[in-house]
Amino acid sequence: MLSTRGESYAEAGLANGYLGPPKSLFNKDNKAGVVSFGNAENFLMQDVILEYIRTQAAPGLDPTSLTYHEGPFGSRRLREAMARLITTYFHPVSPISSDHIVFTSGVTSLNAISALSLTDPGDGILLGQPIYGSFNGDLCVPSNCKLVYTTFQGDDPFGPNAVARYEEAFLKARDESGISVRALLICNPHNPLGRCYPRETLEAFLRFCQKYQIHLISDEVYALSVYDDDDSGFISILSINPADIGVDPALIHVLYGMSKDFAAAGLRLGCLISQNQRLLQAVLSISRFHWPSTISCSIATAILEDQNFIETFLQRSRRLLRSHRDLATKALEEAGIPYAPGPIAGFFLWIDLSKCLDPTIVANQGEWEAESHLSGRIRQIGVEMSSGYAYHNEAAGWFRVIFTVDVETLKEGLSRIIELYRSSGGSS
Repeated sequence: MLSTRGESYAEAGLANGYLGPPKSLFNKDNKAGVVSFGNAENFLMQDVILEYIRTQAAPGLDPTSLTYHEGPFGSRRLREAMARLITTYFHPVSPISSDHIVFTSGVTSLNAISALSLTDPGDGILLGQPIYGSFNGDLCVPSNCKLVYTTFQGDDPFGPNAVARYEEAFLKARDESGISVRALLICNPHNPLGRCYPRETLEAFLRFCQKYQIHLISDEVYALSVYDDDDSGFISILSINPADIGVDPALIHVLYGMSKDFAAAGLRLGCLISQNQRLLQAVLSISRFHWPSTISCSIATAILEDQNFIETFLQRSRRLLRSHRDLATKALEEAGIPYAPGPIAGFFLWIDLSKCLDPTIVANQGEWEAESHLSGRIRQIGVEMSSGYAYHNEAAGWFRVIFTVDVETLKEGLSRIIELYRSSGGSS
């Protein structure tokens, strides 16, 4: 009935998580409801951004917001406003103009477009472990590329020595599987580990990409959600001068959007920042099929042009992120639940529930089957979380907790997890 391509989309089931009846979520009036730690959104700041949209952005809409306007890639005014934001907060070494920016309907779209533009079917994209789980669907289904995952085997994935692990994975894919790796994709800040790459590691990534002439795609969607005390953790790949280390700037690309830092996933706006003119031409063409709403573009323009609002918004957001991170880590530490060290960015903690894995299932069916069973138990206690398997973790039993929910929901979800941990033989 379908083409091969159509069958691959039907089999992928990329919308399955959104199907089915609405869940009965936990709130003050529904104490037995489900605590959702599933979607990484900054629910803490949604009221603030919504009030701004209602009172400041929406009244400024004009008839052009109901037209095709300047095309499918964002108006020049929007791209200029984003260029100012990038210049202010990302500290690029080369001037960023509107001509270096293309908007689409979200960073998810950009993932697909990047894979379509940079890989042929069967080519590879290199990633570390763990990593955002939906990259598999975003990248592979549209383009039929292959993802090549890097294991670190105890090495710090943020240290410069980790580049040797990436090179091992690259060479193994090339020499043993015949996969031509065309790009390295990193999350900086990292999802789900909540850390930022130091400058020396980013420079090592750039040298590695130059050595093998592969692209470096830096997903920086959490760039302004860094909440460490001195706000010094995030270094954009744009802030490193490629000429100083002999790297071709045409290999460097950044993905950014409004979903995370601006608590506005519903706007569906993401942008590519690149100085590779041929790639930009490709993305401009493909953007016709990923056209963002002109109303969303108008709202985003109003937000991005209000620099006083942005600074106030980000300061408040960082305070709340740090406060909720502290609440969650304190509860986990008191319960003896380990979590990945050093989280300073994003909306999540990567927690270790491996002590809850059923040893009989591990012995008879393996650790990943045991993790699947544990995921079922977690759903039974009314908590939703992404699992280590979904995020290509090296070991089973790890899960992602979202702490950017209201305090009552966060406490309830953590208490359910802690009770499960203790009942499964974990520390008290």
